[in-house]
Order: sequence, then structure tokens, then C-alpha cells
Amino acid sequence: MKNFIITTLLCIFSCLTVQAIVIPKEHIFKFERSTNTNYICYDINLKDGKLNQKEPLNAYWISSNETEKNPLTFFDRKMAFGIKVVSSNEHEARVHMTAYKALIIRICKHKGKWVGIVKLNGHELILSKMFAQMKQSIYPKCEYVDIYGTDIETGEARRERIMN
Repeated sequence: MKNFIITTLLCIFSCLTVQAIVIPKEHIFKFERSTNTNYICYDINLKDGKLNQKEPLNAYWISSNETEKNPLTFFDRKMAFGIKVVSSNEHEARVHMTAYKALIIRICKHKGKWVGIVKLNGHELILSKMFAQMKQSIYPKCEYVDIYGTDIETGEARRERIMN
């Protein structure tokens, strides 16, 4: 009985001490999916204070309870959520996600802060989030992706949809 009480107390204490992951200030955007609440963070990757030209963004998974940070798998990087560099220098990079080459994300400083800028339907948006609506079948298929951001000109929050 004594062991049971000690084990129970240890379990309760360990649950109370779980802390959420702090998203770094260098965070550019996140990618969510309808399949579960895990998401991918994309953070700026600097080398000696300058943009890392080969890998301008660090990408990693955050668990649904926001207590675990895990690297992307090989499959994630090569087939879906990885970043490919189109062009770069120490101040700016143009990249796209491996799953969707048509959406170019410009990584640069805007008002002193690193951001990702996308151009959609005639608007430039400071990217904050992407959300993929998935259709479940034998092989998951993306129905559409919503792009969330702030319009550079007006400061308005905007959502643009890319249909698949």
C-alpha cells in the first residue's frame, strides 16, 4: 500500500511539473494539419548573426500538448514539410516547401524582425500560419491549405486559401 501511495504521488507530481515548450522569438511561422494537433514550427536560422544561406529555416515538430520538440523525419523533409532554398544571401532567402513549389516564401527583415513574406492574390502577407485540410483515405490527401498572415500595406489579418 505504501508503494502504491508513493507511486501515485510521484505520477501526480510529474504531471504537474510538465512545462510547455517556449517558442523562440526567431519563430517565423507554423504549419498545422487537420489530422491531429501536432504542428511544425519554422524558425530563423542565423549563423554569426547573418542568415544561414544553406538552411535559412529550422523546422521541427511540436507535440499536441506542447511538451515535446522533435526533428522532422527524413520523409517529412523530403516529401512534405522540408524547405528548399531557391536563392539566398546573408540578408534574404527565397524558399518553398518541398510539397508545394509554387508558394515562394521570402525570408527577410521587416521593421527589424525576421519574417516570412508570401504574395497571394495581389497581397503581400507576413506569414504566421499555414493550415492543411486533409482528406483521410488509404493515402492522405490535402484538400486545401489556408495561409494566415498580416497584410504588409494595411496591417489587416488575412486568410488566403490555396485549393489542391
